Amino acid sequence: MVVSPAPPADGNPILQTRGLVSGYGRVETLHGIDVDVPARGITTIVGPNGSGKSTLLKSVVGLLRPWEGDVLFDGRQVGGKAVHKLVREGLCLVPQGRVVFPNLTVEENLRISGFTLRDERVLNERLEAAFEFFPSLVQRRRYLANNLSGGEQTMLALGKAIMLSPRLLLLDEPSLGLSPKNMDMVFAHVVSLAERGMPILIVEQNVRKGLSVADHAIVLVLGVVRFEGRPDELESKVDLARLFLELDEEGVS
Repeated sequence: MVVSPAPPADGNPILQTRGLVSGYGRVETLHGIDVDVPARGITTIVGPNGSGKSTLLKSVVGLLRPWEGDVLFDGRQVGGKAVHKLVREGLCLVPQGRVVFPNLTVEENLRISGFTLRDERVLNERLEAAFEFFPSLVQRRRYLANNLSGGEQTMLALGKAIMLSPRLLLLDEPSLGLSPKNMDMVFAHVVSLAERGMPILIVEQNVRKGLSVADHAIVLVLGVVRFEGRPDELESKVDLARLFLELDEEGVS
């Protein structure tokens, strides 16, 4: 059974940023942002293209070193730590593009994702848990990942994350390139993972879909947080349609 390790007992956010500044080269993308990710449920970050959503995830998991500010994971400062150390601490990112090893089989992809597990018994238990959660992959366990459909590759990417039993799962654009049917299937699995106790942080360009599964919502625009709170509060506080339209007209997205 897929269950995340227990969240903080006191109900504090599992992930926080404070005054986070980050970017690429000399281009500052995040301008001192503060966000709180609850230790339960699904948090969805939405916003126009170029607003720093993926930059935020990369800065959290160590793919980018923050320029300024703090990244706190379960109350501990982790900003600037190496990726492999953060994976061992329980931060796991499924990046854009359904990153799998195309010339390895489904089972080989899953096994290689358990690289931090030194106990073969635990590795096999995690493998069976992944197959239990994604039964459609069982029949394809000997297939090369390159021969899977887009939806199946997304499920495999999620299965690889399950192998690590993360304390917080981060998903960058999980709907990217998927048909509506496959998108619904993938998001149903994401909701199921959250219901089993795994907190999830999603960056999603499909605003309607991303917010439909969210317990907590963040609107990020041009590197600044414009809203954070319950999704049902959004309509009364932020005119998303106007916001996105104005940015499109300015050539930002």
